Amino acid sequence: MLFATGPATAGATTTSAGATAGVDGTTRVTRTAATTGEPSRYWTPERLAAATPLDETVAPTKGDLSPLPRPAPVVRHATGVAAPAEAARRAVQLNESITVGKIFFTNSTTGEGNYCSASVVNSAARNMVFTAAHCLHDGPGRTWHTANWLFVPSYRNGAQPYGTWTWSTLAVPTGWITTRERQYDVGVALVYGSRSVVDAVGANGLLTGGGRAYRYDIFGYPSNRDGGEVQWSCSGTSSDAGSNRIEMGCPWGGGSSGGPWYYRYDNTTRIGDVHGVTSYTNDRDNPSYIGSPYFSDAVVGTLYRAYANRTW
Repeated sequence: MLFATGPATAGATTTSAGATAGVDGTTRVTRTAATTGEPSRYWTPERLAAATPLDETVAPTKGDLSPLPRPAPVVRHATGVAAPAEAARRAVQLNESITVGKIFFTNSTTGEGNYCSASVVNSAARNMVFTAAHCLHDGPGRTWHTANWLFVPSYRNGAQPYGTWTWSTLAVPTGWITTRERQYDVGVALVYGSRSVVDAVGANGLLTGGGRAYRYDIFGYPSNRDGGEVQWSCSGTSSDAGSNRIEMGCPWGGGSSGGPWYYRYDNTTRIGDVHGVTSYTNDRDNPSYIGSPYFSDAVVGTLYRAYANRTW
């Protein structure tokens, strides 16, 4: 849940252009200058440990669900790229998805240090990270979480084994900014660092469409598992939750938001096809399931196509 205590800022600031709403149904903010203080310097070990999870709770669906439409065709937008051999060997030793990590940022509404989960998705520009929209923008009447924004793949107990990346562009469906409906709770960050994030850790594929009931391997950093300091996975079969959402039994709390829902995850390459992202849990203190937007081509495919070729 988000608790507004009034706007605040902390640490490094960013210079960015005003948000741009495109005719494609997405809205973005793009950096026009470097940070005044690098986020990697801002996030000291003490601040990393003190960051709190940014997650939201959605009440169980009431009443009967409407009849489902005929499943949309499955569309492959991206094919995964295996990590470099050295990076892959390290991931196997740690038993985690190498492309999954944590994003840290200063909340634009509360001024608090927060974190979410995220994963790298392959694109022509080799710079794309998928997460939940609420980890990038706070919804109607509010703004972007740009301050001190940092992506750390394979984060573990403060370790940053492959380096860190910050944002050049953040983008979400315009529907998230105007309605905050869960079907729009997905976003992309285009990131930059000392090298391409795909060259460093590899990248996942991306699928849209299909039915609502699939077996998934979900990854993330839930705060109720090792304090959110270690990557966890949860496997099961999803079900329709109405309003273009799907849900799956998984007792995860805050911090898991934005983590990938993998279809056909490969334990050898440590990559898979992203077909959902964690948006919410059903109970903050005693969770039993989590939800994701249904990955439609109209929403997620459009978002991907709009930014897959952008280099900044």
